[in-house]
Amino acid sequence: MGAIAPFWMPRLLEAYPPVGDLAESLLEQIREQGLFVHKQAGDVMFEPADFSSCYPFVLRGVGRVLKVGRFAPDTLLYRLPVGEHCLLSASGLLAHWRFGARVIAEAETEVVLIPAPLFRELVRRSDEFAHSVYVGIAHRLESVMDLVEQATYFRLDQRLATLILAGGSPLNKSHQEMADDLGVSRENVSRVLSEFRGRGWIQLGRRQIDTLDPEALRAFIDQE
Repeated sequence: MGAIAPFWMPRLLEAYPPVGDLAESLLEQIREQGLFVHKQAGDVMFEPADFSSCYPFVLRGVGRVLKVGRFAPDTLLYRLPVGEHCLLSASGLLAHWRFGARVIAEAETEVVLIPAPLFRELVRRSDEFAHSVYVGIAHRLESVMDLVEQATYFRLDQRLATLILAGGSPLNKSHQEMADDLGVSRENVSRVLSEFRGRGWIQLGRRQIDTLDPEALRAFIDQE
């Protein structure tokens, strides 16, 4: 064991408890090979090539995992908060696959990156760590399936109503941030929000949306 453990190691063990049950030889490799990265809101954390080269443990903040659009805006797939496993990173490393996605820091974010070979060794040698990764993959797949269902069967106005209700009141987001979440243009989001305001369902402020009639929004979502 090294004489001095990296300052981030206790935080990593707290955020990802299964790591603490790894063999000491594996923990030593994490201490030696782990790379601490600090990002500000809006910074790129992961580019497509990174999904096949390293694995992130989020210690602070949250990352926005986006599908890179070729002919349309990038689409939010899911958020990656502290203590959760990344679907695309885990599956990409295990399958030696590169995804057309990137991760943007939503707020000030700190992560520890470990190289791909070490991640695969952790999965291979620890049943508990592997189980935590597979459960994380399953949860994320479920959320992505929900996203696909919304994009397939719901109109933009219904998807936006769902986003407003899910965010609570007040919802502190700009029109551009909501457009990024839904993978659409800011102009279309602003148009729908103006319609909702005209019906008396919401009140718009600067980076704030107050829900005035949640029942009307729910009924609107449930329309055929």
